Amino acid sequence: MIDQYGLRDAVVIPSGQASDVKEELGIATARYFEKIAGDGVKVGLSCGYTLYYMIKHLREGLIKDLKIYPLSAESTLRLVDLFPNTLVGMMAAKYRPDVTAYALHAQLIGPLEEIDRERQLLLNRPEIRKIYEEAHEVDVAMVGIGAVGPETPGFCSIAEHYGVSPQKLTAMKVVGEINYQPFDGRGHLVHQDELEGLTKRVIAVAAEHLRDMTRQHGKLVIGVAGGRYKLEAIRGALLGRLCNVLITDEEVAQALVHESRPSEFYTEDLHG
Repeated sequence: MIDQYGLRDAVVIPSGQASDVKEELGIATARYFEKIAGDGVKVGLSCGYTLYYMIKHLREGLIKDLKIYPLSAESTLRLVDLFPNTLVGMMAAKYRPDVTAYALHAQLIGPLEEIDRERQLLLNRPEIRKIYEEAHEVDVAMVGIGAVGPETPGFCSIAEHYGVSPQKLTAMKVVGEINYQPFDGRGHLVHQDELEGLTKRVIAVAAEHLRDMTRQHGKLVIGVAGGRYKLEAIRGALLGRLCNVLITDEEVAQALVHESRPSEFYTEDLHG
């Protein structure tokens, strides 16, 4: 699978009960992070339950002088989820007092036609711009890979909040999302006017930047996701080169390995 999808590394856990897979993936991710992260490492977090379980299983105080950044911030006020700022705070608690953690502010709640101006005003604030720019320079980005469907309500709930139902996402050929950015089955980002209510209200390290990171020496973008229902989303993320390390379960890994040669797709799609 590593050669087949151009990955630097992969971790595969045994398939178990569907209810356990997120926590088992979280445990595997915690152990992997502790193996590859040294003192002083800069880490970026996206969102989701699997990363929550990763943080839950980190061993306290094992790494010193960590810097932790959110990879995105969203503007919903009524929905509560395991957003990046929340996870950053939880992870920082594992390493106190030898840790520095940052939050990204995003309150882009005006009319859509004013959002670009609001975003610029926000990013013109020096303290916010500094955190946003530093989030682009992390050594390790840890991202969940979300699917479209009832099993992954986080992204779908936010999309629905802004008027885009799971059925509409499917009609747009969206199979998954990474850091609140939807993509199709070939890993191409989906840009549709109907999605702007959501995508423009999120301040995020762009998926294109994550893709660039995967090519940089010493940079890891660790995608964590499992469960058969996420297969299409995981495949899309791999074909789009949106991560260079995958942590998944045996059932997904076997399905990916048994497919025809995906490297032909990236040669055609990403290199002309």
